[in-house]
Amino acid sequence: MNSIWYDIKSIFNHPQQGMMKIILANTLLFLVLISSKVFYLISQNIDSFQGLLPWLMLSNQYAEVAQKPWTLLTYFFVHLEIFHFIFNMAILYWFGTILSDFITERKVVQLYFLGGLAGGIFYLLIGNSFNYFIQKGPGLLNGASASIYAIVVAAATIRPNYRVAFPFLGMIPIKYISLFYVIWSFIETTGANAGGNLAHLGGAILGGLYGYQFRRNWIVYNTPKKKETVFVEIHTQKTTQKFEKLTMEDTEIEEDELNQILEKISKSGYESLSKFEKRRLFKASQKNN
Repeated sequence: MNSIWYDIKSIFNHPQQGMMKIILANTLLFLVLISSKVFYLISQNIDSFQGLLPWLMLSNQYAEVAQKPWTLLTYFFVHLEIFHFIFNMAILYWFGTILSDFITERKVVQLYFLGGLAGGIFYLLIGNSFNYFIQKGPGLLNGASASIYAIVVAAATIRPNYRVAFPFLGMIPIKYISLFYVIWSFIETTGANAGGNLAHLGGAILGGLYGYQFRRNWIVYNTPKKKETVFVEIHTQKTTQKFEKLTMEDTEIEEDELNQILEKISKSGYESLSKFEKRRLFKASQKNN
């Protein structure tokens, strides 16, 4: 038990473990909720447990959300089914790791929250705009799927040809995985979990916009760069003059150059980059931190 507690403390104390903190927070809340559910079932008081859920999960009723606005944040940390929890955390770790190769892990965490918020807002807006969804009556939304859809679609938008291994299928570009998820959720908006799939689509839209903006250099690569200079000496017969010269590493990175570096990472990994390319990528990634 001491080693487990030490591992948990290490994750929370490490500034670069943002994604693991998200996974750990989901895990701890899942364990608390499942343990509470078991306790209430044994004590034959399950109604009390059901009464707790509206305080954590997102309602599709505007009046309820106005009374409990924090549920726009808490709902995407709540899981009540073991397979739903395991699947979401596995995909979060998998695609979060992929995406953190191209943007900072801090931004992956930001995207998790933005995707969850976008999914919740989309769920509310669309769910209250069409009679098909309104007729389904009051409902509650939970799970990190909207956040995860944002991360999956953002990764596929930034590096569509990045390949991952699938059993029996070989190497699959993540753009097809992302496309499958989006189409599946769109079709399932007419199914039993219509609200959940609306949230998925909201997260996917946010992720697509985020990835598009990244590629267009609107998020990370558009802030003014601090100019660093070196001096070179030009010798003539009479005088020695010093001229200021801007080094190549300090010039603004172009989108084509960035794409070439990211493509090289997707094919051969980060370690395949030259020292110059690593410095260029690092300097660019630090611009908006």
